[in-house]
Amino acid sequence: MNKKEANLTAIVLVQQLEDEHWKTWKDKTALKQARDESNIRPLLEAVTDKLNKADITVKEAYGIKHDKDEVKVWNQKLMKNVIEKKSEHIHFLFKFEKGASLNRIALAVGIEPQYLEKLKSGRYGYDNCLAYLIHAKDEAKYQYRPEEVVTLLGEDYQSIYHRSMATWVKGQATKKAKETNLSVDWLVERILAGEITKENIMLTNDYYAIYGRHKQKVNEAIETAGEQKSYQTISELKMGKFKKTIFFITAPSGAGKTRFAKELIEILQQVALKFGQRWDYSLTASTNAFDDYNGQEILFLDDIRGSSMTVSDWLKLLDPYMISPISARYHNKIGSAKVIIITSTKKPVRFFGIAKENNNEDSGQFVRRIDYLVTIDKSCGLSHPQRSAPQTDDFIDTWQKRIFHSFEFDKPKSHTKNQALDILVKTVIKNMQWNKPKKVINASDQTNNDNPLL
Repeated sequence: MNKKEANLTAIVLVQQLEDEHWKTWKDKTALKQARDESNIRPLLEAVTDKLNKADITVKEAYGIKHDKDEVKVWNQKLMKNVIEKKSEHIHFLFKFEKGASLNRIALAVGIEPQYLEKLKSGRYGYDNCLAYLIHAKDEAKYQYRPEEVVTLLGEDYQSIYHRSMATWVKGQATKKAKETNLSVDWLVERILAGEITKENIMLTNDYYAIYGRHKQKVNEAIETAGEQKSYQTISELKMGKFKKTIFFITAPSGAGKTRFAKELIEILQQVALKFGQRWDYSLTASTNAFDDYNGQEILFLDDIRGSSMTVSDWLKLLDPYMISPISARYHNKIGSAKVIIITSTKKPVRFFGIAKENNNEDSGQFVRRIDYLVTIDKSCGLSHPQRSAPQTDDFIDTWQKRIFHSFEFDKPKSHTKNQALDILVKTVIKNMQWNKPKKVINASDQTNNDNPLL
């Protein structure tokens, strides 16, 4: 025995406006007006007329055209979600005197049944549909104006809106709270998979709403993901899959060193994407630099002071073949960045000369760890470290102790900004071994082949 279809006292019609979705309609004049002129009243009247003629008497009829809805889609080329505009479509809400089955309503209107949506059960089902016409309870979606809703039968929609808006706003908050409870586990999973970063969360309304209600849980996931990334980097470095890249950028205040560094970081992130990697960067404070570091591939020490870390921490951080714990306020962090960019108004020798616990250390220890010194003036000067030849001027008399600086930078070669960026990016590609078949390198290989000065 066939199950009797339920009589529906209300229904929502959701359909795009292309002719192919209204095949049984011979007269498509009203459809054309809705599509080309955004005048949906004739179409709403036509649908209502078809229902009435089929003895499905319409008591209330409201309609709106949604032409500003957006949807997230995965972009394989960019390897991230992007926002695209949805196809234009209409939402028609009908309430009937007696009701009818879903198939009977579809047959009367002349569309496929799947384009008719049943109302959710409960006392607020119809009210929720009225609110959805303008997305009143869906803050993340485009907010349509109540004036855009066409009222054909029933109480004027604007009257309903002003009478119900306070309740709808409360419903919006309730819905958001329920959604965040359901989606926090999804967000944590994406964070642990390395697909979503702290920056993504703070700049994305949907993620931020979840973060605001589950801050501790989300922060713990972010920290855990950073720890895993750090240990993966340590493993890759031990296996010789890459060597760290160190750039030191110096220029007077206001000369553009920070802007240059940020442009370099943006290019490196784009290049990393081309090699199937998603790189994040950490911009640190001038003091307590490692408090917020969490395993990002690029560490940007912008206008940091040489005195912010000890000699030991600086040497460990800049060692191209070692990753070691670095001092931080609350607990030590692992300085696992693959690229480190330092900007300062001071030259490297003066910069590291004021490091904590610097007892007239050989500045060559720092210099030889830097791939390029970038000096920004009218052009960009690039300098390499080179072994120093002992000269009288290379000694400093301090407490009768003569110190020889084993490495210094060669004379800078002048380049345009774009040329300099190209050289620096190619250096990173080389150190990451992205431009050749994977071959394990170690410190001795690098000493012999890549930089005979080390």
